[in-house]
Amino acid sequence: MPDLKSDEIVLQRGKRNFVQLGNPMPSNAVRYAGQDAQYMSIDGVTIPGVGSIDPVWVHDPNRVGAYKLVSRSITPPDLASATVITREKHGAVPRALMRGCTFNAYELTGACGDLSDFLAGWSDYVLIYSGAITTSVDGGTRSSFDGDDPIENSQDVTLSAVYPIGPLGFGEGAATQVDQEVVDIAFGPGVACDDCTNGDQWIYAVTASSGVASPGLPAEIIYSTDKGLTWNQATITTMTATLSPLWIDIVGNYVVVGEAASAKKYHWAEINKQTGVPGTFTAVTTEAGFTDIYVAGPREVYFSAGTAGIYKATDITAGATQISLPTSNSLNRIAGLEEVIVAVGASGTVVVSKNRGATFSTVTTAPTAASVSAISVNDTNLYFVGTADGHIFWTKDGGESWTETTFSGSGAGAVYDIVWATREVGYFSHSTVTPTARIFTTWNGGADWTRSAPRILNMPTYNKAGRLAVPATTDPGWASNTLAIAGLAGNATDGIILVGTSSVL
Repeated sequence: MPDLKSDEIVLQRGKRNFVQLGNPMPSNAVRYAGQDAQYMSIDGVTIPGVGSIDPVWVHDPNRVGAYKLVSRSITPPDLASATVITREKHGAVPRALMRGCTFNAYELTGACGDLSDFLAGWSDYVLIYSGAITTSVDGGTRSSFDGDDPIENSQDVTLSAVYPIGPLGFGEGAATQVDQEVVDIAFGPGVACDDCTNGDQWIYAVTASSGVASPGLPAEIIYSTDKGLTWNQATITTMTATLSPLWIDIVGNYVVVGEAASAKKYHWAEINKQTGVPGTFTAVTTEAGFTDIYVAGPREVYFSAGTAGIYKATDITAGATQISLPTSNSLNRIAGLEEVIVAVGASGTVVVSKNRGATFSTVTTAPTAASVSAISVNDTNLYFVGTADGHIFWTKDGGESWTETTFSGSGAGAVYDIVWATREVGYFSHSTVTPTARIFTTWNGGADWTRSAPRILNMPTYNKAGRLAVPATTDPGWASNTLAIAGLAGNATDGIILVGTSSVL
């Protein structure tokens, strides 16, 4: 019997649009279409997968006049595109009629809620229209002898990407394997041939050691090769039980773990290309202890090294060489993007290279006097830092000036990590003084942050989310709908691994 209250499918009445002028960043607020922006609809959306797929033929070795399909040639995709239609409101010059800047649009979808609430009003997903550039405007019929239709402007736009973000539901992984704090976590190589993989298949975490001598236990690798459904463990036999690791990352086809800085060692193991299982670890002795790692590529790996400055490796199996000593302060973390490399540390230290590590210099203005414990590089001049005393700062001019991001609980506790999946979607980890771990997220470049539903679901109570990781994929949809967390459980001794994903039907 039909149910007149059925509501299984998405209808257009369950959608509302927001617009963000300029690039996605904290200084560019989102505006609600119909209130502080023109009424808006979006039509004719194209989301390209790949370009053309063409067959590659050869003459069939066994039959004259026949051919054999031996491969396929795939061309790069076109850019996404759409038509943005606005209806003019009284009291302002229509922006569509002006030569405008790049903008983002956000389409909220929900069955029942206040869709004017950008952070909490949606329930299904948010579709992000990233980097829209207007290519032409159709002003339509501007006036009429006898008509009285609304005045509409149709903007044809080309976009950098169109992708969704949904609710992230978190579940604990490797509960039986983990018995020490999980120090760091990383997704494996995002390599896909014919398999349907999106850089989220292989996950590698490293635990702390027991911290005591024999019969103490050295650190372990906890890894999954099926997106976190099942987990395995392997002891890093080259590491001593009294010293714990600081970081883990993937360099080409190697998993690399940095031991405590006092050890002056890191450890690498080759990953089986077919199974994802790490092999036997080998220790590499270094001139200094490395506090963090930034992988620009398999032959271009940078390390922060405390008071010893910055090191670089071109062969991860053969050690690293000092390339800069830009400050006498200890450097805690390092990150980069293309030509830009940024290292941060004690007493608000921020040093920057804009020539791929050839030279480093201290920024004009320090964001804080406290120790900087987290860094992300979003663009040539746009960086976010987190501090050991619970603050977030960002700069859009390469460190000439800084602006603080305020959030619930800011100024107390500690910020441990900041990561970005896309230009719009980012996360940071904060613990209160209690301590209680919290994950904050944004999907408009940091203009707004939230740690609540509908984006963050099922978050358990635990002490610390020490490191965060997103998949190593160029697909923004998959990258922004998976988050892995390494941390310390609520009992302050056990570790925790959490993997958050969005449901995809």
